[in-house]
Amino acid sequence: MRFAVILLWITGVLFVGFGVGFVIAPRELAQFLTGGAPVTPSAVIDMRAVYGGVALGMGLFFGVCATRAEWVRPGLLGSLLVIACIGAGRAVGLIVDGKPNAFMLAFLATEVVSVGLIARALRQLPAGG
Repeated sequence: MRFAVILLWITGVLFVGFGVGFVIAPRELAQFLTGGAPVTPSAVIDMRAVYGGVALGMGLFFGVCATRAEWVRPGLLGSLLVIACIGAGRAVGLIVDGKPNAFMLAFLATEVVSVGLIARALRQLPAGG
């Protein structure tokens, strides 16, 4: 259970950090990570909401799950699904769009490792735990 809770805390902190960064400075963070930034006000608003707001909300949820034993399994499952889908979307982008920068490759590697660690933590939890 300790491994699972630690993973939830790490995941929560990373998602909160990413979310806060995109709420506060979406243009700058997008430029730094991708080499491009949204140029219209609506694109910036959407980036704040989706990249920032969704990540922030998910991170807070993972943190709450880490504090309640009965929520650890749902929190791990949620984090596994979210990170796996982010990684799958990124992999499709790498295949379809090609020429990723180093951040995209590092993020994909992190997503693959994270999914593996979370799956391991889920398997280690006692039944119903």
